[in-house]
Amino acid sequence: EKYLEPIDMRRSDRIEERNIWEKSWRGWMTAAQLYLHDAEWFLKADIDSFLIIENLKAYLAYLRHEEAHYLGHTLMHDWEKFNVVFNSGVGYVLSREALRRYGMRLQFGMPVVEMGAQRFQCFDRPGPVEDPNTAGCLREIGILPGDTLDREGRQRFNLFRPRDLLFDMHYKPDDWYWKNKGSIGKKQMGLGCCSNVPLAWHNFKSGRGLFDKDAFHHLEYVYHTQPYAARLKAIELDPPTGKLFQFNEHELSFQVDSDRNVISDELSSGVRLGHFFVEHPDLKRCYEAGSTCSCKLPNPLPEGFALVDSNDGECVPGGFLAHGAKCEVACPSSKLESVSIFDQIRGTSSRHFQCDGGLLRYPRLKCQSTCRVPSPPRDTLYSPPRSTTMKPGEILTISCAENSHTASATCRANGRFFGNPNLCTGCNRHELRLKGSRYQMESWGTVTYIGATGAQFSVESVQTGSERDPVKNCDEFDHDTQLVLTVKSGSDSPSSIVAPLSCGNQEIHVISHEQHPAPCESISF
Repeated sequence: EKYLEPIDMRRSDRIEERNIWEKSWRGWMTAAQLYLHDAEWFLKADIDSFLIIENLKAYLAYLRHEEAHYLGHTLMHDWEKFNVVFNSGVGYVLSREALRRYGMRLQFGMPVVEMGAQRFQCFDRPGPVEDPNTAGCLREIGILPGDTLDREGRQRFNLFRPRDLLFDMHYKPDDWYWKNKGSIGKKQMGLGCCSNVPLAWHNFKSGRGLFDKDAFHHLEYVYHTQPYAARLKAIELDPPTGKLFQFNEHELSFQVDSDRNVISDELSSGVRLGHFFVEHPDLKRCYEAGSTCSCKLPNPLPEGFALVDSNDGECVPGGFLAHGAKCEVACPSSKLESVSIFDQIRGTSSRHFQCDGGLLRYPRLKCQSTCRVPSPPRDTLYSPPRSTTMKPGEILTISCAENSHTASATCRANGRFFGNPNLCTGCNRHELRLKGSRYQMESWGTVTYIGATGAQFSVESVQTGSERDPVKNCDEFDHDTQLVLTVKSGSDSPSSIVAPLSCGNQEIHVISHEQHPAPCESISF
């Protein structure tokens, strides 16, 4: 739990929105900024994955974390069309050096594009397609999936459950699972599917997509395969090759170059290996020279930080820090300082930006906003009353004037309460359709919101980079405003942002609004 840092999502983090890609890359960037030197290997796994940590640790002991490794179950079905080969959701591992480079790439900037645009290139976009997007970013900085097959060509990271792989999988060369794996993949049938020393299994879901705990009974195969680390004296070791993913070039229906890029005049949107370092000489020099590289401070500063250490004039937003240099930060007077969970446990506190070999390490200082109690909805009482200032973690009591129903809301660090303000007035499921004057996003087809019965929706324009701007990127596209969908629960209540829409280069209108009774959910207000 000491590494549970909140991720600052710009989009909704509701499960049904499935903005998994943003959650993933922001999580990796946080790990690179705060924890790069706390571990040698970093793992991402799905909730329906089963990992054998003893085997994984023993496997990784053969590899150097100072080298860039990207390890998992490699899929190749998008190779020809999009020039991307990626490790699937069973789980993938990054070495410290791979994470260092990945963090540098993410820190440099993630321009926002529409869902489906520039597929698998390293941009910020809505939607769930996380695994190939990660591979696209890593490919830009010269990192391809490593070879994780055992000496018999069997998988160590297994994409499905044991019973599925042993009994139900049938080779189909054009199927996404088998495509471009050729004769190497064809051997992975039945007992040839899986290493005797597996590292991970995946897809423990029921028919409804929920976690299937009953399927864990089928892991006897795993349990009978004793952990790698416990069998070192009993078996001949089968260490990793340390090479890139295996394929047979003569079995492919397309040509690839020495960097495993697809050779095609039609491939206009593919990601070229290492092009990020090539296009940005400073980062290439940083990669080659290591500790001599400087770092660029962000502009604007996150968290509302204020720089308090001049450091001979280097500590300015957007300025450069020499390797080893630090810039102290503090919270503005309008916010409260808070120590992160990590620092509470370690008894430490980081109040500095620090340049470390081209990677800017962020301060762990947190700046928390206070909450101001708003006007309550009709027939509702708040305690403490309207206009009271409350600290993060303090509780607002909600009660109804006409009955004994009560609820509570918690003041959060973003300056908003989280709870059920519509306890007494009831809620509706609001379904809205939006229409743009110049172009249309798929997500505007139906926008769903559960809130007060009399909620009022509108499209508002907020200043790019302002505190209300949830995206803060429109200046990259030469627009000084961001359009957002907002909601008000009453005529005298402040508007809340439901969702960011686009930069202010067109008009967007609410063309329909339907509402149906629904149970009230806790929301930010």
